[in-house]
Amino acid sequence: MDNNVLIALIGASGSGLVAITALVLNYRGFASIEATMNSRFASVDNRFASIERRLDMMQADMKDLNKTMTALEVDVALVKDKVGL
Repeated sequence: MDNNVLIALIGASGSGLVAITALVLNYRGFASIEATMNSRFASVDNRFASIERRLDMMQADMKDLNKTMTALEVDVALVKDKVGL
């Protein structure tokens, strides 16, 4: 085999090896970034779920307060009727 052909093959295989290595490392980097983003998204989802639970509890409390206030208004109206106001 001629020296020029051998040098050309070594150069081509070297650049091919560099390209393959870069692709593998790039894939690992993107996989790492994806894992980081997924963990952050999960954290944000958990926070929103927690806020949603708190809002549901507040809504239930407000409904109870509304019922209590309505009952109190009825009682005050009955007292006013009995007193004559």
